[in-house]
Formats: sequence, C-alpha cells, structure tokens
Amino acid sequence: MARALGLFGFTGGFLVISPQLRQTLVDLANSSVIFVQSHSPYSYVGIALVAFGGVTVTVVSGSRLR
Repeated sequence: MARALGLFGFTGGFLVISPQLRQTLVDLANSSVIFVQSHSPYSYVGIALVAFGGVTVTVVSGSRLR
C-alpha cells in the first residue's frame, strides 16, 4: 500500500514540476478520447474485453502458489 501511494506521489510531483510532461499527457488523453469516440461502439467492446482480461489475469495470478 505504501509503495502504491509513493508511486502516486512521485507521479503527481513530476506532473506538478513539468508542464511539458503534463501537456503531453493531456494531449494523449484527448487524442485517445477522440479515437474511441470515432470508432464506437466497437472500441467500447474492445476496452471492456481488455479490462475483463486484465481482471482475469490479476485474479488468476493472485491465487497461484508461490
């Protein structure tokens, strides 16, 4: 938990001190939204499948013996 919070803190810190990085991420988010909207409804189905696959991999890897 502390590691995840630390990573969020570092990410927020880098975004605060670097306006160019922040603008790059905002531009990427805007172009991603435009892409998804222009290819709907298939893009929404693809996003749902990728999210479901990610959840499945997370749940299965968590139950493996180490």
